[in-house]
Formats: sequence, C-alpha cells, structure tokens
Amino acid sequence: MGKKGFVVWCVGLFVGLVPFSGFCVGVDWVSGDVTYSHLRGEWEALDVGMDLVAGDIVKTGMSSEVTLIEEGTEIYVLENSTFTVSEKYVDEKRKSGFMLFLGRMKFKLGRSAKEEPEIQTQTVNLTIRGTEFEVGSGYDGSTLVVIEDGVVAVKGNTQELVLEKGEGTEVAFGEEPTEKFEVMTRVIDWNDWLNMSKESVKGNESALLDKILSRFREIESQIRENEQSREDALKQKEAYLKKRDEYLELGKQQEATEYTKKGRSVSKKAFHAFVNIRFLALSCIGLVDFADSVYSGVEAPEKELTETYDEIRSIYNQIEEKYVFEGDRERLEKKAKEKRGCSKLF
Repeated sequence: MGKKGFVVWCVGLFVGLVPFSGFCVGVDWVSGDVTYSHLRGEWEALDVGMDLVAGDIVKTGMSSEVTLIEEGTEIYVLENSTFTVSEKYVDEKRKSGFMLFLGRMKFKLGRSAKEEPEIQTQTVNLTIRGTEFEVGSGYDGSTLVVIEDGVVAVKGNTQELVLEKGEGTEVAFGEEPTEKFEVMTRVIDWNDWLNMSKESVKGNESALLDKILSRFREIESQIRENEQSREDALKQKEAYLKKRDEYLELGKQQEATEYTKKGRSVSKKAFHAFVNIRFLALSCIGLVDFADSVYSGVEAPEKELTETYDEIRSIYNQIEEKYVFEGDRERLEKKAKEKRGCSKLF
C-alpha cells in the first residue's frame, strides 16, 4: 500500500469507528390523543409503527395511552403523562432510558430483553434487574414506585433503596428514598395520588422552587464537567492525529496506525461526554416545565419567589440555547432504523 492509500485507509478507519447513536423505541399501539416533539420542535401526532429516538418527548392526553417496545421491553404510558426517550454513558457503556416528567408508566421486561433501560423521574433513578413495575411522577415532583415482580434499585443523590416483589416506595421531590411499604397493606389509586400531588403544591411553591433551583445548579455543574472532559478529549485527539501524520511523513505505517487507534479512543470519550451533556439538557425540559407550573399557580408572587424563578429560567435558557435544539432527528432516526434489532453503538 502506498503512502497516499495508507492515509485514506487511516482516515476511513478513524471516521468509521467514531460512534453514533443508533437505538430507537418502536410505537406498538396508540389510543386517543398522543403527540410527540423532537426536543423543542413542533408537536405532531404519534402513530403505530413510528420510531422514537433520543430527544423525542411524548405526551398523552386525557383517556389516552401508548404502548412502546424497546429490545424486548414493553412500556405502557398511561393518560396525562409526559416523558422523553434518552440515553447516556456510564463507565463507557451506553444506557437507554426514559425520563418520566409527569404521569404514570408501566414496564414489563421480557426474556428477550438484552439490557434493562434506566428510568428517571424528577426525584430518583430506577435501575432494573428483570421486572414488572409501575412508576408515577406527581405534579409536586414526588415519585411513587410499585413492584409487581423482580427487583428495582431506587437511587437518589446519596442513598439507594432496593425494592422486591410486592414492595413500593414514595419519595418527595428533593428527598432520598429511605422507606418502603408492602403493597398489600396500601390501596393505591393512581388518579387520587396524582390529584393529591397537585394539591400539595399549594402553599409549598417557595420550597419547591428553591429545590428546583438547587437541582438546576447541580445540572449546570455536571454539564460544565462534561464540557471540560469533551474539550480535553478533542485536544488529545488532535495531538494524536498530528503524531499520526508525522509518522506517515516518515513512512512509519505501524506507528501511524497506533496513533489512529489512540485518536479513535479519545474520540469516543468526547462523544460520550456530548451524549451525557444532551442527557442532562433533556432532564432540564421537564424540570423547567415543573418550575413554570409551580410559579404560574401563584397569583401574586413575592419578589424573592420571582427572583428564584427568574434564576431558574436564566440557567435553563443558557442550556437550551447550547444543547436543546431541533434539527438532528432525521439523522438519528435513519441510523436507528439501520441498527434496528441490535440497538448498539459502533
């Protein structure tokens, strides 16, 4: 192979090995008024046979439901719910996930499921290990989890509570999961629970907005950390590619190949950091809607409450401007369809 041919091969190797997002969630059944939007784009009707990709937000109206399928997992989204499809990287391993902003979802993992998704609400993260369970996210940001079968780890910021068959837990917004209950000892009416969560907002607007602001500051800090990681990785990639070119000029093809591989490795790190930034940005959409709902319910807000809300909006607007935008759904959907059936990252 000549020098020119080797250069082309190296570039092809490097580009071909840069990962992309390729998972999607199939829409299996729709009843009633169900719409979706990619990030903050236009709302459109969701139909059977469509695919949802990372960044799609779904809303179900009154008396409306939708059933989704993702790698052997059945997801039932009940009425008056809002969630988004998401993904992130944990220890260089991709995790598909669902962020439930408001409402109720049921999950049933089949034997063919290759990997359990991660579920996030305004309050906790749920790590699943083969199970059937229901999760609700209330108007006050609280979370209710009920396990029908299997095991679910409910994670807060500092604590984790493991639930098994027949157990449940309720976690207030900004609090840690600490107590569980036996499902048989508690009659759960999900509609009543959601209505009670709406009533609990009244009189607690200031405390809720303070907690929302605290969460936004945490997300802002996490985004900065990922931005720095991405910047460092991209700089390292450029350094590796420069070394590769130097070895190519000297005709040392083996050494050049090694630096191509190193460039690939740090390029993956940069990509993972960007996906994690987008994941954090997506969580902000439900959080700012939560803040809007709380603040709009106050007829004559005091100055301190308005200042808290304005700071929340300021942080969100900066994140939205950089990372919440429309325009890449067509590419994501195309890649997802190409990889349907395996849902892997390459």
